[in-house]
Amino acid sequence: MLDSGIREVTGIYEPARKARFRRLVPYIVTALIFSTVSFGAEYYFNTKRSASEEVLLVLHGGKAVDAKELRDVVVANHLTVYWVGPEKGAKYVLNAAVLSSISLRYLPAGSSLDDTTATYREIGTFISPNAFTITQKAGASPNGVGFVNVDGNSVYYDSRDAKNVYIGMKGKDIQVEIFDPRPDQALAAAIMRNQVQQIK
Repeated sequence: MLDSGIREVTGIYEPARKARFRRLVPYIVTALIFSTVSFGAEYYFNTKRSASEEVLLVLHGGKAVDAKELRDVVVANHLTVYWVGPEKGAKYVLNAAVLSSISLRYLPAGSSLDDTTATYREIGTFISPNAFTITQKAGASPNGVGFVNVDGNSVYYDSRDAKNVYIGMKGKDIQVEIFDPRPDQALAAAIMRNQVQQIK
């Protein structure tokens, strides 16, 4: 019956159509909100997962980073890592898969991460109880050279090959190894005041 409030206009019940549309509006809005929230959540979790994957790559030597990125990763993950400071244009390859034996490789500008040849400076940080005494005693071994540097740390290297120099940190269970294929560079770094530093 048309007298019940619904008016016929050119054969189309316009008010009835509007009523149906009004009933559909909440469902449409809900669908839009759900779609937006779902997209936002997916984007958030994908971004978070990607960031976590990037950190894992850095921690396991799968990505070279600059000095700031290196520090951020080391500090955020509470790692004990020593180095001899930044090198102009260099990137850094960290391998912290074993926390008691962490290596940091200097990658000169233009060098590839895939180049694993021993031609770049590398710093090892090792957890070693009584590191100072152990390193000092090594200096008394055949062909060994040992001394205490200006920072008060014990230093040892083999006189036949000074490319590897070991430093026992005073008062810490930390031994640092400096490898540098360039003549006398490892020894120079071990001798200089405040050259070997923990990344903080």
